[in-house]
Order: sequence, then C-alpha cells, then structure tokens
Amino acid sequence: MEHKMQLIITSKNIELAAPARRHIERKMAKLERHLPNITAVNLEITSEKTRAAQGRFVAQVTVSSDGTIMRGQERGDNLLTAVDRLTDVMLGQIEHHKSRLNKKGRGARRPEAY
Repeated sequence: MEHKMQLIITSKNIELAAPARRHIERKMAKLERHLPNITAVNLEITSEKTRAAQGRFVAQVTVSSDGTIMRGQERGDNLLTAVDRLTDVMLGQIEHHKSRLNKKGRGARRPEAY
C-alpha cells in the first residue's frame, strides 16, 4: 500500500506564485525520497519587514514521520533561497535520523536467518 505525503504550505505577508509553489513542492518531495515514511510536511513561508535584504524571507518546516517530528528554519534574501537552504538542512536531519535508526537495528532490513 502506497501512502502519500500530505504537504501543507502556509504563507504570511506574501502571495505565492504558481512557479514558486511548484518549486517548493519539488523540494519537499525530495525529502520523501530520502525518508519514504513521511506522513505530513507543514511549511510556513513568511516575509518580514527588515532593513537588510538578508533574512527577509523565513521558511519553517515541521516533518512528521512515524512518530518522529523534525523541525527546521532558514532565512534568505529571496523565497527560493530560503526554501533551498531549508531543504538542505532537513536532508541533513533525515540522514542523521536514518543513521541513528540503522545503529539501533531498526532502519535496515536484514535477511532472514535460515
């Protein structure tokens, strides 16, 4: 049975155009390729009024996967940069999570003993 990751995108103080939404969906699908049992991804994009351009856009994500919750937040001078940085951070967290599972013997399938 195949399950589908639920992606919820919320934006504050910014209107997401269709190309930006597609970019975000593509980046978040990348997370599911690395950790297939993700059930929900909640992404919040915020545009803040700052004097400096750096950090104007904030991307926050919460990823739920079989009882494990991972969170990340990144800033960027534009929306796509913030999402790209956030994706990189979350991929690092997923790899760390998977390595911990493998050390405990729960992540990798072992062949049955005969």
